[in-house]
Amino acid sequence: MRSSDAAQSAERLRYDGVLVQHFRESGLTGPRWDQFHRQLLGYGLAIVTKLVRSGAMFSRCGRHGRYLQQQAISPQEAEELASDAVFEGFIYFCDRGLLGKQWSVEHGQPLAEYFVNACVLAFPNVYRRWQTRMSGWRNVDLLDSFASLEQVVTEGTPEEAVVEQQAADAAFQALSEDSRKLLILHEQGYSHAEIAELTRLTPRAVEGRIRRARLAARQRSDEDR
Repeated sequence: MRSSDAAQSAERLRYDGVLVQHFRESGLTGPRWDQFHRQLLGYGLAIVTKLVRSGAMFSRCGRHGRYLQQQAISPQEAEELASDAVFEGFIYFCDRGLLGKQWSVEHGQPLAEYFVNACVLAFPNVYRRWQTRMSGWRNVDLLDSFASLEQVVTEGTPEEAVVEQQAADAAFQALSEDSRKLLILHEQGYSHAEIAELTRLTPRAVEGRIRRARLAARQRSDEDR
């Protein structure tokens, strides 16, 4: 490493150390913490999503002794897996790295890099839950139409209604199977907490996925009209 690079790395570690000390003293609260954790989550999500989509996440996990059987993952499912891994990695990062004082300047690892590694360590459990859900979904019947879930009935002609129905069907089928199941359970009256228990997600993750699925379906439906 060149001397200039070494100096920059040392300065970054020093800054990280000051920042962490402030966060520990404040109990992870305050405007500075709010800004930092939003930026960190955004950074982590971008990195982890790329790792999952490229398949590099599996080799990263293997280097940590956590070997996984890689399956084909759609782009939307990759984003959802990354989101869950970042959420759980952030908990690990806060509880152990910051409050538990496992991170320190002496270890020589930048704070952002430590966070990404925390997300990598969280990924195996997230991935195994996803595999279990994908297997369990086979026992849930899909609805034939997205219209029964969320379609707004038009007051136009029968021909317009057919177009609306076709657009709704296409929008529903364009969603990942996992997203369609969540919408079905939600429409059947299950609460976020109940769906979380069935799918082994957190209620917050369920809420976010349902919101993204509805948005994706609406956008696809609008494009197909």
